Amino acid sequence: MAWVPSSDPRSSRLLLIYCFLSTLFCLRFIHLANQNAQACDEHIHHEVYNTSLNSPGFPRKIWQTSKTGAAGIEGDDRKAIQSWIKLNQKHRYEIVTQYSAESYVRDKFNHRADIQETFLDLQDPILRADLIRYLVLLGDGGVYSDIDTMCLMPMEDWVPSIYKDKVNLVIGIEYDSLGHDRWLDWSLDLQFATWAILARPGHLVMEITIDRVIQKLRRLARKQETTISGIKPTFRDVLDSTGPALFTEAVFESLSFATGSNFTWQNVSGLTTARLISDVLILPINAFGSGQAHSNSGSPDSDTALVHHLFKGSWKVEHPLNGEKEAEERVEKAEEQANIQNEEQDTVS
Repeated sequence: MAWVPSSDPRSSRLLLIYCFLSTLFCLRFIHLANQNAQACDEHIHHEVYNTSLNSPGFPRKIWQTSKTGAAGIEGDDRKAIQSWIKLNQKHRYEIVTQYSAESYVRDKFNHRADIQETFLDLQDPILRADLIRYLVLLGDGGVYSDIDTMCLMPMEDWVPSIYKDKVNLVIGIEYDSLGHDRWLDWSLDLQFATWAILARPGHLVMEITIDRVIQKLRRLARKQETTISGIKPTFRDVLDSTGPALFTEAVFESLSFATGSNFTWQNVSGLTTARLISDVLILPINAFGSGQAHSNSGSPDSDTALVHHLFKGSWKVEHPLNGEKEAEERVEKAEEQANIQNEEQDTVS
């Protein structure tokens, strides 16, 4: 017998209400399914980074960056590169250029549209160089070092034997005010060096650092009423958006989370021996910051010195602090410091 629609108005209203509620239920189910799928994807992406923390030791990889690649490197910079290769012969060595950096980001971070878009849009070479160091350490790990750094001790000897199986990140202090007035060139009372970082891939500090960089660059672009590609950073913008000030704040955030306390520069100021906090090994000033005129820095010839920074980069000149006068003063200061470093190198040679 065929079904015949009821002519009862009440029955029709009930049928309409039933259909409406059924539709809402189906839409809600689809929405929850999409949310769960997205959460699953984010969990998988996070695990892609962090499963490597279960493997023994640091990756035997040395990363450096150069605009021109190995072919354009001569003189003292080539000697500096050789110091890394000679003392770490079991390690693979790679110079990242602006073009190979783009290929790396496209391949390694194809699951992070925010990273790809930010890096590929970014035009300032110093902001790019800062960001790529964090990306290679997050993606593959190993050591990143600036092209104008000398390796003074094999990397396998950087971590004291008592900490060998407990460390996933090794960082060093570059500046410590020691409670005195802060020098002009620094944003914080204590900052960690970014010219040398040793990391296992997938470390939380690197994730936090990269997320902070993206946020800061977007904020800076809005402030300058431009796009990421149009950013014209000052010296201070570099420090605070991609450089050591931002990196230091990311370290403090990570260690605050790990320790359940408000971790600040005062927790490590005046450090004289390596200190392990969670899985982060913090080295005293002379490890990565020897030969400086502050922070109780010692001689590069000391057995506590692991890396020596030659301070040959021109980025400070190209990114003035504030105005023409300060730019001229910075040029003079950079040239004076470069001459001192060259004299020291000649003496060592």
